[in-house]
Amino acid sequence: MSSHNVIPRTPDELTADPWVEVISSAIENNVRELRRQSGLPLMAVVKNNANGIGIRQVGPILDRAPEVAGLAVVRVDEALALRDCGVTKPILMMAHVAGDEAELLVRAGVRLTPFHQDSLEVLERIAARTRAPVPVHVFVDTGMNRIGVPHERAVPWISELAASDAVSIEATYTMFSGAERDGQQFDLEHLARFEAVVADCKRLGIDLGLLHGAPSMQVVTLPESRWLDLIRPGGAIYGLDAYRHDAAGAAIMDLQPVFRLRARVVRVERLAVGEGVSFEHRYRAETPTWVATVPIGHTDGYPSNAAGRTVALVGDNLYPVIGAVSSNHTILEIGPEQTVQAGDTATLVGPDRPEITPIEVAGRSGIERDYWTMTKLNALLHRRVVGA
Repeated sequence: MSSHNVIPRTPDELTADPWVEVISSAIENNVRELRRQSGLPLMAVVKNNANGIGIRQVGPILDRAPEVAGLAVVRVDEALALRDCGVTKPILMMAHVAGDEAELLVRAGVRLTPFHQDSLEVLERIAARTRAPVPVHVFVDTGMNRIGVPHERAVPWISELAASDAVSIEATYTMFSGAERDGQQFDLEHLARFEAVVADCKRLGIDLGLLHGAPSMQVVTLPESRWLDLIRPGGAIYGLDAYRHDAAGAAIMDLQPVFRLRARVVRVERLAVGEGVSFEHRYRAETPTWVATVPIGHTDGYPSNAAGRTVALVGDNLYPVIGAVSSNHTILEIGPEQTVQAGDTATLVGPDRPEITPIEVAGRSGIERDYWTMTKLNALLHRRVVGA
């Protein structure tokens, strides 16, 4: 066997490696809250490894949720991973796909997003080989100027797609920038441009399928978009703090953190007065002090600036993070008595106490957004799905 092959394994319950717990009840709660707030079903965005949480763990949870109509990704491997882990709902590829990968995705039941001038030619080739129309979601660029067919020339381009027996338009969508220009919310201009394309296509008798547009922020800030058929949230599914309140600060959704970053304590020792901890000895014991080593570092996704600012939960007690967060280790100050043992589980990020929630850890570490706490989780850490 090649030394480059990765051997899949299920770690022992007493593993010394850190892990991420994916909290299924929190994900289920958050999609219910999004449906309640918007009144619309979800096209759930699970790109970027489900915002760092774990696409293979999150995908099946969303697949079972009645509020979710489909899942959306931006990488070929993400789409295939969803199918591989048993997801049966429609999957949308919200990005350009090259060459034979497009046909591979179509054969896996993944919906493509065409927007190039030669997209019809590509779709016709795939349809000829698969002997079926290719289902697509059309992306109308209404001012993000990132991907999609520009709204100014969208109608004739869509007309050509719709006239082809090789194509089945299942949905049409856009994206919002959240920009303010001249004191005005530019999202309203995005929406007006999209609405104009939809109206022109309807006058031509073109069926655009389901319409979707609002990601998490616009679920909160753009109620005018609720004439569409679906919302398309990502971050709110994972409990990000920015989407719990409206612009006036009023609570609108009870979103819950959906993960824990955990490891077992691997070493507990008593420091003598004057002894230092970790690189540069940024912490030195002023009195005899017990310290504990947790094998989680900044390469696992724990903030490198956490030391001296954050705490970790072991048992029922919170302990300060001290010294330096290195690539693979974090040190906790236990105090004058040994109240922690090697083998105890430490939670560095999670919903269990207000002091260690993703938003609190982010704020204390100076990275402001819990988005960065979540999306930097190492993809190679083992994930475990837990109920609560």
